[in-house]
This record gives sequence, structure tokens and C-alpha cells, in this order.
Amino acid sequence: MSISDPAVAPAPQATAAQTRPMISACVVARNEERLIARCLASFADLVDEIVFVHDGECADRTLQIAEQYGCRIFVEPYRGHADASKVFAFSQARYEWILGVDADEFLSEGLREHLHELVSDPDVNGYRLLWPFWDGRRYVSSPDKSWRKLQLYRRSALHAVGNLHLTIHVDEPVVDVDHHLEHRPEYNNWTLRTTFTKWRAWARVSAREYLSDYGEFPTFNWQGPTQWPPRRRLLNRLSPLLFVLYAPAIFVLDLYRHRDELSLRRNLSMALNAALYASMQQLYVAKYLYLGLPDDA
Repeated sequence: MSISDPAVAPAPQATAAQTRPMISACVVARNEERLIARCLASFADLVDEIVFVHDGECADRTLQIAEQYGCRIFVEPYRGHADASKVFAFSQARYEWILGVDADEFLSEGLREHLHELVSDPDVNGYRLLWPFWDGRRYVSSPDKSWRKLQLYRRSALHAVGNLHLTIHVDEPVVDVDHHLEHRPEYNNWTLRTTFTKWRAWARVSAREYLSDYGEFPTFNWQGPTQWPPRRRLLNRLSPLLFVLYAPAIFVLDLYRHRDELSLRRNLSMALNAALYASMQQLYVAKYLYLGLPDDA
């Protein structure tokens, strides 16, 4: 097992027979022993290394399973979300292409079949993969019109900031491809119960980050702004008002954005949860900025 170290170990040299670009898979997980083998098994035979970062101390068998797949393992401090650790994983990657995969994701057969073909195109820097919505039991989004997720990128073209939900940019050209990155968590990520537990916790983290110094976030090859944009700072100041007004705007925007991907019932449900999350973010910003109240107040 490797220990977290800022230095990147030298990369093994490619053999003469290996002409395709080499791939580093980057995985960040936290106590995911139930799902991590499915994730790693889907690409372990296709990539040239797996950079595996555990978010905080491990309390289950996740690290032992990662060892079985030959991962380079690091344990990073727990920060309330995994995205800072993703930036660390990028910094440890040694090869030309990075495949980012979460513990509850895995490569579809189509993506497995075409992965080496995709990274062999010298004229592309990144790929947005189909990422259908899973409700804990089945996919509920249209297979050919589902969300897309930018998870395969040329390392030199990747720029990232490790704030919550990961600010990421890849130099053009970036191409949409019709290969699925399967996403199958063990629960429905868009229910009121999940919104008021998992997403509420993230709303608190997000609010604290909105009020912090942007320059404190870990970065990878970042060439963008070094402070929050004026729009974000204005939203912070208006947070007591936006706590009420933000939710309807997000609700309508989400309904429109996903109108072709989901049934009306699913779209209404997901838009409601997105609106509640946005509203909670503004509520916590107002709470911290104007009242200075702790999380448990």
C-alpha cells in the first residue's frame, strides 16, 4: 500500500509493442467495499495504472479490495467531499490519458470495447460519456438522451479545482460519444429523504466554500480565475432574498433542461430536489455570512 506523497512516482516505460497512449484510471472512494470491486473490475485490464485515493481513514475492506486490483493507493484527509481528493489523484497520474471513475460507476461493454480507440485519436482532448440516471433499481432516463459526463481526458489538457462538485475544464476539442459510463448507486439519489440528508450536508459544505478564499482549493494545471467570480459574490450578498427566490428559478430551469430525458413525473421530482438543494445552499450562506451561526444552530 502506498502512502500519500506529493511526489509522483516515475512511470514505467511503455513496451515497443504498446503504441496506444497509456491510461491512468483515477478513483476516489470512501468506505465502498460493497461496490468497489465492480468498479475496478470493469477497467483494470484496460488501463496502465489505477490511482486509488481513499477519502479519509478507511473503516471497511475497501483498501484490501483495491490492493487486489494492483492499485497505487493513497489515503487523503477527509474534507467533507471527495472532489479535493480527485485533484490529488490527477496530480499522481503518470500517463497521457486520465479516466475518472467513481466507486458507484463502471464501464459499459461498449465503452470497454472502444476505450483504446478513443484515446488513440490525436485530435481529441476529452470525451463526454453518456451517464443515464439510476433510481436505485433501474435506469429511468432516455438511453440516447441522458446526461453526459466529462470523465475521459488528456492529462495535459485537463484543468481542475477541487471545490465541491469539482470545477473542471478540458481544452477543446472535447467530443460527445454514445458510450455509457454506467452509474448504479445502491439508492435513489433524488428523493426528499436523500435531499435532506446527503444533499443537505453538501449544501453546508458548499456554503462554507462559497464564503472561503478560492485560492485555498487544491488545483491541477489550473489557468482560470483565482477568486470567486463577481456573480458568486453577488449571490452570497443576496442570499437572504435568494433563499426564497432561487428555488422556483432552479425548478423551472431543471424542468426545461431535462424535458427530453425523463418522464414528466421523474422530471418534476428531480427538479424539486434540485430546487431544494439550491435553496438550502443559499440558506446556509445567509446563516454563515450574516448570522455567523454554527452548523448545529
